[in-house]
Amino acid sequence: MSTQPDAAEDALVLALTEVIKGATSPEIQQAQALLLRRLATQGDVIPSRIPAPLNITEVGGYLNLLGTLGETRMRRDMLGATLGLATSGLEETFGVSTPPLRLTAVANHRPSGAAGAGVPLSVGVREDLAPSLVAALVDLQAAGGLLPLWSPPPALPAPSGGTGAPPDPLPFLGRQVWVAPAAATTDPENDPVVLGRAASDAAPGYRLGIRVADGTPGATTEQWTGLAWDAVGRGFVERDLGSVPMLPIETALAATVFVARRVPVAPSSRGDYGWAVLTATAGLLPGASRLGDELALVWSGDDIGASAFAPHVDALWDGRRFTI
Repeated sequence: MSTQPDAAEDALVLALTEVIKGATSPEIQQAQALLLRRLATQGDVIPSRIPAPLNITEVGGYLNLLGTLGETRMRRDMLGATLGLATSGLEETFGVSTPPLRLTAVANHRPSGAAGAGVPLSVGVREDLAPSLVAALVDLQAAGGLLPLWSPPPALPAPSGGTGAPPDPLPFLGRQVWVAPAAATTDPENDPVVLGRAASDAAPGYRLGIRVADGTPGATTEQWTGLAWDAVGRGFVERDLGSVPMLPIETALAATVFVARRVPVAPSSRGDYGWAVLTATAGLLPGASRLGDELALVWSGDDIGASAFAPHVDALWDGRRFTI
C-alpha cells in the first residue's frame, strides 16, 4: 500500500503546527490556549478504569446511565469523543480566550501617617487608559500635591445569590477609580484633597481641590471652604480654610479621560462617597455599548461566567450607566 497519503498528512500537520507556534495574533494565541487546555483536560492522560465496551448495547448502557444521572454534557462529550469531535473544547473557546487588554496596576500616592494607612499601594486601571493617569499623578507629585486613589480588588464580584442588582461594573472595567476616602473630609486644613468650594464658585455644591505648592500652573490662591466630618453631630460641617494654593481636580485631570463629580449638596453620611468617584466613559456609546463586550476586553470568559455580571452581559450603556 502506498504511504504517500500518510506522508502528505504528516507534512500538513507539521505545517499547521509551525503556523500555530510562530504566529502571534490574538486568534492564534487563543488557539494555542485551547490546544493546551484540551491536552490538559481532555487528553488520555489517565487510562480508563472501566473496560472498553464490547458492543453497542454496552455503549447504550453508559449513555443511559449518564442520562439518569443528569450528566447531559458528559453524555454529549462521550459521543463527541467516540466520533472524534471536539465538542466541549469548541464551546469553551470563549472561556480560554486572552483578553486584548488588561488591568494595569498604577502606583498610588500614599500620604504619610494615619491618612495613608487605608490607601492601597496601587489601583487597577484599564491598560489603554492608564498612561495619561500616571502622567497626571507624576505631575501632581512634582507640584507638591497628592491624589491618593482607591479601586476594588482585581477580581470580578461573585454572584450574591439574591435578586438584587450587581455592583457598578465600571470599576471592574478599569474605567473608574475613587479618591481614597481617608485623603479628604477628615481634616481639611491638612488633608491632601479638599471637598469644598472656592469663594468665586457661582454654582452651588462642592468640588474637589488638591493642595499644591505656591506657583503651580492652574492653581488658585483664593479663599476656600472645606467639608469635614463632625463625629459628634454625625454630619458634615464647613470650615473656612483661608487663602490656600488649590488645584481644581478637573485641571489636574484635564489630560486624562477621567472626570470628577461635582456634588450639589454635602454627602448624606460618612459612607456616602459619591464625591470621590473619578470615571472614564470615553468610547461608551449609549444604546450600543454592551456590558459583555466591555468585560471581555479585560476579563476571560470563565471569569465573566462565574461573576455577578454573568446574567447581565446584554446590558447596554445609557449614557450614565449600564442598564441592568
